[in-house]
Amino acid sequence: MKKIGAFLLTFALLAVTMIPSSLAAANNWQDTETVYSELGDVEIITTIHYAISRSGGSANKTSTVKSDGKVIAEVTLSATFGYDGKTAWVSNASSSHTTYSGWSYGSEKITKSGGTASLTGTLSHLLHRNIPVNISLTCSPTGQIS
Repeated sequence: MKKIGAFLLTFALLAVTMIPSSLAAANNWQDTETVYSELGDVEIITTIHYAISRSGGSANKTSTVKSDGKVIAEVTLSATFGYDGKTAWVSNASSSHTTYSGWSYGSEKITKSGGTASLTGTLSHLLHRNIPVNISLTCSPTGQIS
């Protein structure tokens, strides 16, 4: 009886260790955080997606801008980070954008400082006021992206 119990325990431990090792190979996760902000008749929805490994990660943060309930632009900041438990840094940062209904996007500037990548830009239209776009992504020394 002891041999059967030891065999079952060994089999169960083997099965348990095999499952996490196959899942740990990716060692990534993804999350979405949506933030709403009202600027008069303008609504800005910000969504973040990220994946982290043991020494770095990447993230995309998108601001979807609505005016009078219609999407007028989508601006995305993408960044790649490194971290070591003591510091974090931005390896690379880039952007993309799409505009609709006669809106244009310009005056973009991307900066990298420590573990933070920031984007500023302006949406403009002949018949409407300019709308500022500000997006930032930060990685902590322990790999938390916000």
